[in-house]
Amino acid sequence: MDRFGKTWAWGAAVFAAALALYALSIGGGRLALDDWGNIYGCPFVRGGLSWANVRTALATVGQGGMWMPVTHVSFMADITLFGGGWHVHHAVNAVLHAVNAVLVMKFLLVLLRRLLPEGPRDACAWCALAALVWALGPQRADAVAWTVSRKEELWSMFALLGLMTWCGWLVRGGALRLAAVFALFALSCLSKPTAMCFPALAWLVRRYAGSDADLPRPRWKSFAVYAPMLAVAAFVALVAVASHVRPEGMDRTDISVPLSWSALNSAVSLGLYLLHAVVPAGVYADCRAVVGGMPLMAAPGLVALVVAVAALAFALVRARAPEARRAAWLAALFYLFAIFPALGLVGGISDNSMAERYTYLPSVGLALALAFAMERLAPRLGVRKTAAAALLLSAVNAACAVPVVLSYADDVASAERTLKFDPDHWRATRTIGCDLAARRGRIDEGVEMMKRSFALHPSQQTADVLAYTLACRGAEGDFAEVRRLGAAALAKPALDRGGMMLDALAIAAMREGDDETAVKCFSAAIVAPARSHSNSHAILNLGLAFANVGKRANAVMTLTRLAGSTDEGVRRRAVEALDQMRSGTAGRFPYYDNPPLPER
Repeated sequence: MDRFGKTWAWGAAVFAAALALYALSIGGGRLALDDWGNIYGCPFVRGGLSWANVRTALATVGQGGMWMPVTHVSFMADITLFGGGWHVHHAVNAVLHAVNAVLVMKFLLVLLRRLLPEGPRDACAWCALAALVWALGPQRADAVAWTVSRKEELWSMFALLGLMTWCGWLVRGGALRLAAVFALFALSCLSKPTAMCFPALAWLVRRYAGSDADLPRPRWKSFAVYAPMLAVAAFVALVAVASHVRPEGMDRTDISVPLSWSALNSAVSLGLYLLHAVVPAGVYADCRAVVGGMPLMAAPGLVALVVAVAALAFALVRARAPEARRAAWLAALFYLFAIFPALGLVGGISDNSMAERYTYLPSVGLALALAFAMERLAPRLGVRKTAAAALLLSAVNAACAVPVVLSYADDVASAERTLKFDPDHWRATRTIGCDLAARRGRIDEGVEMMKRSFALHPSQQTADVLAYTLACRGAEGDFAEVRRLGAAALAKPALDRGGMMLDALAIAAMREGDDETAVKCFSAAIVAPARSHSNSHAILNLGLAFANVGKRANAVMTLTRLAGSTDEGVRRRAVEALDQMRSGTAGRFPYYDNPPLPER
């Protein structure tokens, strides 16, 4: 019996609240971590919807370090149907989250009615309030406001639909209904391989939320249903491992770590996830791994895990009704099984130790515990007081979520929030350094930040942006530092797939008068396969360097390519150089010193 309105009214309210909060993310841009590599830096996504691009998405295992063709197809649809742009991707993410909030409410309602066959009182209201607490939690920001984390929304959406269809099959049977379960499971796996946990979640629902209305089935028939699910899950697990071997479009790779450290990091991460679910503060993007040492925030994470286990044990001991014990087990195991594939217990991990987006679907288990607790406590505490407490918790969650959502507006906002909690975060340090040099004109401060980032973690991308900035600054000792950082690329240019280190070497060489080296490096840089920064400046300076070494024909051909350049300064300098060569008044051309500095 529901005294507080119909299901559709509660669903509309939950949808509107979730959409209103995450509408704040629509004006945001992208994060350099892997947004670009999975969307506009990915040729088959950038090309929009087509059968050829869909086939390529299905066949490409390592894009973004993960096999997620349905997620890539959704980005293609954004580009084809709505014209693309980061605001479009953010808007679609916000709508998907609002839809998922309604699905969470419906799923909780299904489970609550199965757990309490006598008919839970005001079930729709309690499930809606629990879904609202879930939807407005700051932990959701990582999965919604970060564009490429749409994979979390999609796999969760298909998994929730699949589990609800599974509950329908348990009661009513039917080959078509079972086929729909497998289809939704497949779509979930194709959105993100973490969906390999679906068979375990389906078993949990049947085991702990069994209903007298379920059709009796012999054991062999149950095995016949679970066996293909487990086979698909095993295949997806193998593909997930393969996709991490050679990731494309990412500024990170997997790190092989001892099992003992993986177990410790998993325990700390699990405790912190639970802590942040209860205390909605301290959430930030890109939590770095400290391989070999104690994970960041190890003490609070381990304490929170111990407290959570003790709380579960207490609830099981004190629970008198069988349905209360079943609800406690279902909520706890749902959380654990859903998050297990993301804990990094097997294989390597990326240089991120944890990510709040991994809790997107697992936290539905906590929402179930909240909905069940409200249904049981309302007769004792009073319906209005219980509902008011849930609304207050939702408001606190929303207030804590706002700054987290806004921190995903761009790289700088995200990095600034990250450095508040982790001052030694090397990637965030590099981001702020690039911003100081490129946007704020404080190049010396930016260089020092980049050097600190490189000292904390000597990544190749940090070396690239540091060398490029040093070459453009040209202070005493900068060119020598560029040659030291780029020694490997100078010896073998093919190693620099992005071309930025080659640009830096060429700029340093040309400014020192070594035009032969400048020609060699600029020629390799402009054809680098993964080049994403300005090409017109490199082409202009290559043409000038060709003229300096006496290769007039090459110089004319190269400079002529800039006739249609959108950079007015580059086009004007190319025309001036061509006129000087034709009139015979050209001496040695100096380096054209006006390139845009890297912003990431």
